Amino acid sequence: MLNPRQFFWCDVILPMHMEPVGRYGQQVRSERRQLICREDEVRLQEINESLHDALQQVFERSPAASQVFTMLNTRLDFMWWMLDFIIEFKETSVAGDYTLRLKKDHEFSRPTSKKESSIAPLILGLYDAIDGYIQELNDVLRSGIKTGEFVYQGLSQKRFDDKAYVKNLENLAKSGVLPAKILQRMVEKINIQAMVLENLKEAYRKTSSPEEWKHYQVNLNPSGCSFMTNDKYTLFTKMDLYMDIQSHIVICRGKVVSQELAEEALLNTRVSIEFDVLTGEQEREITLFLQYAELQDCMKRVATPYIAPLNA
Repeated sequence: MLNPRQFFWCDVILPMHMEPVGRYGQQVRSERRQLICREDEVRLQEINESLHDALQQVFERSPAASQVFTMLNTRLDFMWWMLDFIIEFKETSVAGDYTLRLKKDHEFSRPTSKKESSIAPLILGLYDAIDGYIQELNDVLRSGIKTGEFVYQGLSQKRFDDKAYVKNLENLAKSGVLPAKILQRMVEKINIQAMVLENLKEAYRKTSSPEEWKHYQVNLNPSGCSFMTNDKYTLFTKMDLYMDIQSHIVICRGKVVSQELAEEALLNTRVSIEFDVLTGEQEREITLFLQYAELQDCMKRVATPYIAPLNA
């Protein structure tokens, strides 16, 4: 491991973003009730219980017909498992569980349809929508499962509309047609879960878009940093500091240890943040970057000698 130096004589310009951390070590933006309200979570549980009973009835009547509905519901459950994993992310010990679930999901394939089936377009449309969400969440998890830092690049999608596939699903469900009731519950289920994904995208929008971060002049070292700003921070506030270091995102957790006013300055407050214990890799990245910045600064200060052309 490189020996961390306490001071560097040149400041650096860095795109940075700060996210406050709550009392339990989670970022405030990703607290559960910020992403799904209690009423929606209760409703999701009610839908799951209703689907369990309805799928059991279908199985008793026709085991072959129940396979498609069971497959759709299993994939919806996997979608929710990934969302819940991101919301409650604490450790990477469940990464193996994710791998097993992903392997099982890969066993499913798009169902075939009979031309005369009136609900086939809805089943295929629902499968494709679920598949799109699962692919997007897989991309998010693959890049962030080790660090807990999830980046969302997928575009927002419209709510799934069953009327685009079947005009009378609601009437069929009210009249007691069991497949229609199951599909109606699944449509409600995917839309609640998709809303949670949209909330996650909004919560993580800033950290997923380093091109939107403010540029700071930072006095940086592996134990902390300070920067000038007009923003106000509460002393001892915990935060995650995101730094775009040569197109690579480095995330350091720390706390605000001081705020010093600077008179007659455009940016009137110097905020100092003390990092928690960094990993060896984090220390190395910061140290090598600062050494590179110092070298670049030195080269600018050294006068370039004049060399006369040979034909002068």
